[in-house]
Amino acid sequence: MAKSLKSRTTKRPPPSQPTHTPSKPNSNSQNNNPPSTLFTSSSPALSTLLTTFPSNKIYILSIDTTSPSHRRRTFFLILLFNTLLAALLAYRLWYATPTYLSLFFSILGYKTPTSIASPPTQWTQNARLLAQRMGMFFFDGVVLGRYVSEWPISFFLGPQDDTTGCLGWRYRLGFTWPEREVVVRRSRAWATDISAISSRLLSPNTNNPNQKTNQGADATEKATEIIRAATTPTRIQSKPGLLLIDKDWELYYTGMVDAHALLSDPTSGLTWQELMKNGPIVCIFDATLSSWKIWRPWSDEQKPPQNDGGKLRLFKDLLTAMGREGLFFRWVEVVQHESSSAEAFTSERREQVVKVSKELFEGEGVNWDEVVDGIGGLEGLFGMEVTSQ
Repeated sequence: MAKSLKSRTTKRPPPSQPTHTPSKPNSNSQNNNPPSTLFTSSSPALSTLLTTFPSNKIYILSIDTTSPSHRRRTFFLILLFNTLLAALLAYRLWYATPTYLSLFFSILGYKTPTSIASPPTQWTQNARLLAQRMGMFFFDGVVLGRYVSEWPISFFLGPQDDTTGCLGWRYRLGFTWPEREVVVRRSRAWATDISAISSRLLSPNTNNPNQKTNQGADATEKATEIIRAATTPTRIQSKPGLLLIDKDWELYYTGMVDAHALLSDPTSGLTWQELMKNGPIVCIFDATLSSWKIWRPWSDEQKPPQNDGGKLRLFKDLLTAMGREGLFFRWVEVVQHESSSAEAFTSERREQVVKVSKELFEGEGVNWDEVVDGIGGLEGLFGMEVTSQ
């Protein structure tokens, strides 16, 4: 599988000399500012995955931690819906084919049941018949052929530039529905001019001589709003991946299959902890430097509130996504036992709790440091606040 991924890796042109100094990340950016200063270079392990993606789209990587039963129900409902649509289209094709064949032979000059007589006394009847046939052409060609057929075709065969499809993705990952799955979304028509969008997001201070400054600023703000709306914690955490499709984003099924293949390959270096750290990852290709840039929205203005309850929930969600929810409750018991003492909770006692926690996590095959890093550190975490030096 790793070899097949490498064979699909897109060859990039040699990097050209950058015309600007890359901006340093700024964690104090405001919501109305573009995320340009927050984009950083992707890690080598993540780049292994991203280099298999076409560079003409913007991508969002996230982890689906909704319950397996919810995801299973959602998939089979979508499967049933698309199967019914496919059956409806097949029936309409079977039913309308004789009519269209008859019309075709009428155009060639043969007399068929669909031929239209043209005496002057029948012009009203002929006009009505023509209107009916124009309506039939519009319904079959536009409504069914252009819009309705797009759903089952995308489900069974895959959307444009993605040959896997939803059914193929589920088949290759298996019908077992694990505790967590990788979700890869890619931009739709709003990001058609990806070179212009990437230059605005990654180099906001570089003016385009063919475009007015205010137009470029408006386009950058629009792209930023679309990205932020797609990466809110409520949207990511409450919906399974199949329900994250909308007018701005579609699922990239081949990318999701590739991500799981790399995660199951210990030599790839890609880990669940890297993908889950600080929420979703926005990925865009920087043509100037011929490399992928990433932005983690939750690491700045969209990061969930880090009070005791919020950070504890984040800690629990992270362990639950790893299939270690029982480990979370055992850790809570350890912390409660240590912090319930009448003695002040000093930094020394906290170090002792950390030591015990590490041993507990290592016994379950979980890296304590990676989990703590994934929630942004111990500060503000339940039971870990030092009350006395």
